[in-house]
Amino acid sequence: MCEVDGLDVPSGVKRAKYEDPTDSYPNTISEFDVGISEFLLPNRIGFKGTLKGRQASDDKSERENFHKAIRSSYPALVSKTVEIDNNRFIIVTRSSLTKGKKDWERSSRTHDPPKHKPYCHFVLYKEGKDTMQALHVIGRMLKINSNSFTYAGTKDKRAITTQNVSIKNVSSRRLASLNPRLNGIKLGNFKYSSEPIALGDLHGNRFSVVIRDVVADDSVIHKAVQEWQKHGFINYFGLQRFGHCNEARTYDIGKEIIKSSWEKAIDLILTPTTSDLPIVRQVKERYLKTQDAKACGDDIPQCLEKTLLLGIARHGKTLTALQVLPRNLRHLYAHSYQSLVWNKVASRRVRELGIDEDYKARVGDLYFPQCPSISKGLRSVDSSSELCYDDAFNESSKPEEFRPSKPPVTPAAPSRVTADGERPSIHQVVLPLPGYEVVFPDNECMDFALPGSYRHLIVKPEDVHYEIHEYVDPKKPLIQSDYAAMCAESSSQSKPDEQQSPSPESEKFRALVLEFTLPKAAYATMAIRELMRDVTVVQ
Repeated sequence: MCEVDGLDVPSGVKRAKYEDPTDSYPNTISEFDVGISEFLLPNRIGFKGTLKGRQASDDKSERENFHKAIRSSYPALVSKTVEIDNNRFIIVTRSSLTKGKKDWERSSRTHDPPKHKPYCHFVLYKEGKDTMQALHVIGRMLKINSNSFTYAGTKDKRAITTQNVSIKNVSSRRLASLNPRLNGIKLGNFKYSSEPIALGDLHGNRFSVVIRDVVADDSVIHKAVQEWQKHGFINYFGLQRFGHCNEARTYDIGKEIIKSSWEKAIDLILTPTTSDLPIVRQVKERYLKTQDAKACGDDIPQCLEKTLLLGIARHGKTLTALQVLPRNLRHLYAHSYQSLVWNKVASRRVRELGIDEDYKARVGDLYFPQCPSISKGLRSVDSSSELCYDDAFNESSKPEEFRPSKPPVTPAAPSRVTADGERPSIHQVVLPLPGYEVVFPDNECMDFALPGSYRHLIVKPEDVHYEIHEYVDPKKPLIQSDYAAMCAESSSQSKPDEQQSPSPESEKFRALVLEFTLPKAAYATMAIRELMRDVTVVQ
């Protein structure tokens, strides 16, 4: 279990006219920008709550976290805090105790995996990092490329997560030896296998979420959760799919790439944005003025912008220059536009054709015989749904790194609802993702859908459990992580559900503790959006 560190979500009952809630954040992408505009149950009242709350730490704890980060991310460095003229400074130096190359090579050859099972599978526990960031740390400590690790899907850095990972020709002993030096990362449950874990190798994800500062009667919360569990939510691609910045949007870049407008795509990628690091923004601004890709590329540390600038210096603003970028990043731009189209089609399907009171499909809808199920898997979801913005931008700058994935399969053709035929459940309805070898519905959706794969329009959460808690201390966790429970850290601390009774004068707050499972490629933020009946924002 984990206390998901999600997104700040203000209160909201669905507005009669859709309003963009991010007017005060003009440089961020909003739900409206990416086609998310409808709710499955527009007349149900939502409730107010906060899905993410940050507590400021004191200076000492911040320094301690910095030292831990140095130790875990850069084993060859040491850091210490010194005081000079009543000012504190953190000094980072190279350690004199690092192993020599020969010692490391000798130790790396011991305890190798068996030849018939060269892949070591393990569970990666991490907090405060996304999957790629965690694997970069582990890769540096092992002195191997982080692209050597394979996994089924990306986990958000704002959540405490566990997932299966595999690595070839690295022993479990070497991996386990890293645990004492890892900060916010733990490795365990080791086993050897003849096959690696591949992208898409999962049926679903289990979530444990705390929604704090809930302002609603218990009856409203109970009804909201029960209807949400029964009917589900619109299976939108969430904001994580599209990046953070509205100044150079990933789907605009993808649109230009699909049109083969290489120069326009490159210009958008190199547009200065408020989310850029200062040095990156400065180089982008200089490039706009000088168009000297070689000089600008030479003046910036290793990053994706440097890779692209040097590619332009060699090849001009051409497809070849774009191809120097990592494969996942190149694909992300096209997938972002594909996802935007799907979201807009889904919104129009719900808005113009509506949802019947009996939750049945409409004539002309496409459907699969079975509803999406965690146990049966989602036959309709494309593997690209596991790709997200942060993961692609954390990729190696090497252009042709290969990560195993499930082999492409021609999607099975869905059935079509006819006027004189059976009307299946709305939960069986699918909409096409733009691509090849797919068919389109012959009702109004056909006019605004692009020519692949299929994605369910509505998804229901499974195995839902929830409780309403009262609490006083907003810093105190209300649920335990898997690692905390396993290590019995609660032996020296009160368990989340064993907090001391607050004094009568203490201010009390209420929280909804929610657990549920979603099929792969379904977004928990979109599930919570429907539950609370409000929009999500990226901050």
